[in-house]
Amino acid sequence: MALVSFLDKMGRRSKSLPSPFVDSSKVQINQRRCCLGKLILSGDLSRFRCDMVVRILEATKFEGEIQFDGPEKGQLYIAQGRVVGAKTATREGLEALMAILPWNTGIFAVRETQEVLRNQDLSGFTDNLALFRYLQSEFAKQASPSANALRAAAPPMKAPTAGPLARVPELTEKGRITLRSIQTNYALRGVQVDDDIWKILAKVDGKQNLQQIGGFCNVRGDRLNETVEDLQHQGLVKFKTFDPATEQLKNAGTKFRFGEYMVAKGIISEIQLQAALNRQAELARKGRYMWLGEILVEMNYARPSQVQEALAVQKRQGG
Repeated sequence: MALVSFLDKMGRRSKSLPSPFVDSSKVQINQRRCCLGKLILSGDLSRFRCDMVVRILEATKFEGEIQFDGPEKGQLYIAQGRVVGAKTATREGLEALMAILPWNTGIFAVRETQEVLRNQDLSGFTDNLALFRYLQSEFAKQASPSANALRAAAPPMKAPTAGPLARVPELTEKGRITLRSIQTNYALRGVQVDDDIWKILAKVDGKQNLQQIGGFCNVRGDRLNETVEDLQHQGLVKFKTFDPATEQLKNAGTKFRFGEYMVAKGIISEIQLQAALNRQAELARKGRYMWLGEILVEMNYARPSQVQEALAVQKRQGG
């Protein structure tokens, strides 16, 4: 059995680790003393495999450093059969590790060292064990009722109605194929990608805007902007083109009205529209008919390019 082979490996280094747990070509055990060592695990580690590795290491009272090299990058430390610290781990990574302590479940997923240094809450801790204990106390405070829990909750953040974060991304055909491939690899081989770009891609459904997706994936600010630009550059997502004026006309179900569209777009004001209509009526009484778009250009209310754009929309609407 693979489990027996793995336990044999922990006791005798003569055999190789089974491939379902780790890639044996990338496993190193450097014994500093009989009960302290370093184990580097790499390969396709799903939640089940990572959980089994932790269970086995705790059962064998392994003490030392366990490093995951692959999609789940980082290091954790086990002493007396328990996880006691993590290197290069952020708050989210250590929070995931804490689930291993009482229940032996969870997955090891942390970030790079540079991100820890940028985090003001965590950069001051040089000792992993002290960092781990600090976070453990913080999570305990959140779990237990306190005076903070009685405070009025802040009003929920409203979705922006305008601006870059209000854009609604949707998957392209290439994006659907890529996402389906990632989901298939995770289902069949346990391959889990934890980068920001794949987190965002998995949440694109054509309904949520960027602020909602970024908040759900805990990716905000420059990280979110860079991730979205990368997705666009790779041709995995595109954005819906939302034209309030056109949407208003669609919802009204009426015939396209050129003047109302120009006002809705903010090109002209209602006063300018009325003045142009009066000018059109005055010319009609004299036996001369001019199209409203021509009058707007003649009266310097609109540019020819704006009129051409509105005319193209009118043709698409069948007006």
